[in-house]
Amino acid sequence: MKKFLTIVMTVIILVAAITSSTVTFAASMPTTTITSIKAQNKAFTVKWKKKSGITGYQIQYSTNSKFKKNNKKIKIKNAKTVSKKITKLKASKKYYVRIRTYQGKKYSKWSKVKSIKIPKELKCNKDNIQKETHCTNNNNHSIKCGNMGRWFNSRSELVAYYNSEVSKWNKKIDNEEITYDEYYKNVPSGYECWSCSYCGKWTGNLKHY
Repeated sequence: MKKFLTIVMTVIILVAAITSSTVTFAASMPTTTITSIKAQNKAFTVKWKKKSGITGYQIQYSTNSKFKKNNKKIKIKNAKTVSKKITKLKASKKYYVRIRTYQGKKYSKWSKVKSIKIPKELKCNKDNIQKETHCTNNNNHSIKCGNMGRWFNSRSELVAYYNSEVSKWNKKIDNEEITYDEYYKNVPSGYECWSCSYCGKWTGNLKHY
């Protein structure tokens, strides 16, 4: 009987140790926070703070504020990703959203819950078709186009454009085609850039001396 009790106690101690270790590891996982949610037609785009030392993120959204029903989860497998567009949602519905980090099979605590209401579905006609089809021109992105005057498919493409502008004006001054006053007035000394939350394309401003 004593031997049996000893075995039972040993098992209980081992289980408790494993559970304690798991909780400690999960508690040490870096948590993230939602920075913004933007509603779109039957969709929303959620953005969050990037964290290091993790595998990725898990987003959970629901029409229930307590997440007791109608829950859906999406895994983001790249730790560098900081935004996600959630589609195929119901118009005029309010959604609750939260996010957490994960590493392997371990998860952090959930972030604070944010809510967003999806607008009513728009019917396409000559008056609102422009609202239905985003990003068809520079006036229909989620933000304004920069003084570069164009949208790029990626940030690296934008940087390549900036470098080409610098190279162009350097070549002009080297060939004595322009004066130094013209050079410093036109050659970019830097840039700032941003992306459209609808389509992910990039634009920006060239800075000058």
